[in-house]
Amino acid sequence: MIYIRKIVIFSAVLALMAASSAYPAEAVIPGTATLTLDDCVKAALANSPKLQEAVSNVDLNKAGVGSAKSAYLPQLSTTASYLHYDTSKVAFGSFAISSNVANAFPAVDKRYEVLSENTAVSQLIWDFGQTLNRIKFANETLSASQYEFLETQENTILNSEKGYFDAMRAQLLLEAAKDNYEMMKVHLERTKGFFEVGYRQAYDVTKDEVNVANANLDLVTAKKNFEMSKVTLNNIMGNTGGTAYRVVEIGDFKPDEINLDEALKSAASNRVELSKLQARARAAQADLAAKKKGNWPVISVGGSHQVSDTSTPGVGNVHSWNAGPQISWPWFDGFKTKSDIEAAQANLKLAQLGIQDETLNIALEVQSAVLSLGESKERITATGKLLQQSKEYLDISNARYEEGLGSIIEVTDAENSLVSARQGHASAIADYLTASASYQKSIGVISQGIVK
Repeated sequence: MIYIRKIVIFSAVLALMAASSAYPAEAVIPGTATLTLDDCVKAALANSPKLQEAVSNVDLNKAGVGSAKSAYLPQLSTTASYLHYDTSKVAFGSFAISSNVANAFPAVDKRYEVLSENTAVSQLIWDFGQTLNRIKFANETLSASQYEFLETQENTILNSEKGYFDAMRAQLLLEAAKDNYEMMKVHLERTKGFFEVGYRQAYDVTKDEVNVANANLDLVTAKKNFEMSKVTLNNIMGNTGGTAYRVVEIGDFKPDEINLDEALKSAASNRVELSKLQARARAAQADLAAKKKGNWPVISVGGSHQVSDTSTPGVGNVHSWNAGPQISWPWFDGFKTKSDIEAAQANLKLAQLGIQDETLNIALEVQSAVLSLGESKERITATGKLLQQSKEYLDISNARYEEGLGSIIEVTDAENSLVSARQGHASAIADYLTASASYQKSIGVISQGIVK
């Protein structure tokens, strides 16, 4: 099962590399009139620097596995050296030299050179599991980096979806502001007509003019908010182009049916954060096992061959070689191994506590997401009904106003209620979609159907 999961992880890494070439940063948005959620997610995955860093981290740890395994392969080395010997006669002038000093500095004058080459080979036989556990440590560290890549990938998807839904919210609010501004202008023209024939007072005209000015101010603010939301979305997608596009509004969706127990089970099985921490704990366990063997013997076989070419007369080339088993036993190293073991034990404890803490955090995240999703779902229903009622209320108020039965204040209140209802419903839809994305992330399935 672990082997299969690793294959899936490697496939995801390769999928990202393929996506990077399939969706370059400058080919996603420019010249595109509309942007879909799928386009947004793909662009974010292709251009995210954090994802590229995660891929590089995987490559780094993959190299670490190869480095750990190299200890089981033969180790060969060649050393070449050049030595120049110069033994000259020592003169001490008129000073007397004792016999001991004379023996130490013989009165000789010799110069010769030695060129040597030494080739050695060694092969590890057994180190009582030190190398084996180092390889396990490297493999689990690699697995942790792969899970970290998947975690970064899921966060990238979530951020891109949230950014998209924020832009969609701003777009819906902009449309509501435009419609309100046009409605206020139409209402002003109608009131002016009634005033000219003496059917309305100057107060009504002034009131509508104020409403038009406020609607225009709201429109300016809504335009700025929409452009800013697209700038933020471009940043998430890694795009430096313009904002001359619209997002495709998502209005046809079926609210999810949520079961808290099933959601918690899904999170426990699918959250890559837990898998990452579990891999780190296994790596810490392997590191501890390796450190415990630090004072154990290391058995190997090896040999060397040396050739020395000397210019000394009568000597010439000298060949020597040796071969045989070797044992190294660092039975005391100043308590370094003892300290390493204690550090490894503390590291393992931290990793285990990290798993417990993350488990609690994930459970809290799932419950919070479920509550937010339920609240957003109810808000969609409530704001939908309020929107329908506000439309009916405005129709009634306009009819009463035209018949002379209602006041301009009544119509203005109805128009404000409709604008507020439209804004509330648009926000409720965007909030629900955002909450749904957070819920999918909390149970570990947000990348399903997006990353192939």
